[in-house]
Amino acid sequence: MARAKRILLSGYYGLSNAGDEAVLSAIIAGLRAHSDAEITVLSASPEETASLHDVNALPRMSPFVLKRALRECDLLISGGGSLLQDATSFKSLAYYLLVISLAKRYRRRIMLLGQGIGPLRRAISRRLTAKTLAGVDLITVRDPQSAELLREIGVRSPIEVTADPTFMLDPCAAEESSRLWSDLGLGEDDDVIAVSLRGWPERDIEQHAIEALAEIVEKLPVKLLLVAMHSPGDELLAKRTADSIGSPDRVAVQPGPWTGERLLGVIGRCRLMIGMRLHALIFAAAAGVPSLGIEYDPKVEQFVKATGQQGISLAETASGRLAERATGAWNKRADLASNLVEVVPAMRKAAEENIRLAVELLGKHPGAG
Repeated sequence: MARAKRILLSGYYGLSNAGDEAVLSAIIAGLRAHSDAEITVLSASPEETASLHDVNALPRMSPFVLKRALRECDLLISGGGSLLQDATSFKSLAYYLLVISLAKRYRRRIMLLGQGIGPLRRAISRRLTAKTLAGVDLITVRDPQSAELLREIGVRSPIEVTADPTFMLDPCAAEESSRLWSDLGLGEDDDVIAVSLRGWPERDIEQHAIEALAEIVEKLPVKLLLVAMHSPGDELLAKRTADSIGSPDRVAVQPGPWTGERLLGVIGRCRLMIGMRLHALIFAAAAGVPSLGIEYDPKVEQFVKATGQQGISLAETASGRLAERATGAWNKRADLASNLVEVVPAMRKAAEENIRLAVELLGKHPGAG
């Protein structure tokens, strides 16, 4: 009897980032729905990843383990998320390119799945990325700008624009989200604005955001839910923000890490999302919740435009306009939600195309075109 095909997943997994873990959940669920392949994940926390996602998981930084896993797999899937960028660090980019390079050395099939590419600010980053991606079997990206960047630096491998895999994720059961909502001290009839902030070293963004949120609580008949997409940094920031605003009866804080399914279920009960984290905005869009995106990165600005939502630049945020823009988004939330109704179904379908293409690639014979 022929052995089952083996898929190896490489990404920012096991590092307490809710967005990347949601991407992983969505990819695994999609693959299992359409293939009986064995799935192994490279993770910074293998035991946690294995338990959370019911997969085989291996330490991502062990050279021996990595080489063995690549030799034994039939398909390497790199992604999704923003893996190929040097804004975080060049070391991070080098790691993901190394995984792909080793897979090429062992003549494995390789797919980049639903990735957001860039920024690639260094000349060496652009050269290495183009050289490494030459000859990979398939690249799918979550936005047209990523495809444009890849072609600009000279990548000639097949590239298709799809969508972020998170759009395939289903929320937790209504009973569970209702319980989480209640545990936060929120009532079924409360109008709640979800807020997802991240640390930022410039322009005193944290202080300006806190001042704006305090003004929102004062002026609008709403409560705030501070969500944490990346532990522990976002959790600490959420607690600092809540303490600074005061009004504990009007501000709830996510008590600890949640799965993507739980985040999606709870955010779906909110009326508006004010988000700096891209995947907080994606969760909101997938749940039909309008949003105001704080555009600290081009990927946020691009997503805001693609979904017909509102955005605010860091410069505007630093000038004290966040409360004003949030109030405007609140007043226009019905129109913003209508825009989501028009675009999100197509994004979910495009996200599902990632899986169809992956399964198709897995089924090809070695050496097939």
